[in-house]
Amino acid sequence: MLLEKKYNCQTCFKKNSIDIEPSFCSETVDLIEDCSICCNPNTISYTTENQKIVYFEVLKTY
Repeated sequence: MLLEKKYNCQTCFKKNSIDIEPSFCSETVDLIEDCSICCNPNTISYTTENQKIVYFEVLKTY
């Protein structure tokens, strides 16, 4: 089961979304996703526990 999480690009502030595969471990995942509108990168960090997103942060990537 995938969880869809919406977020705002930290460059153009337009809505984007990412599909997250919730795992049974509580490690923080860090990845870089390009905005679907302006193509600038965003660093996304998240943690899942019990099939739910418990931490989610988006930072501008330079």
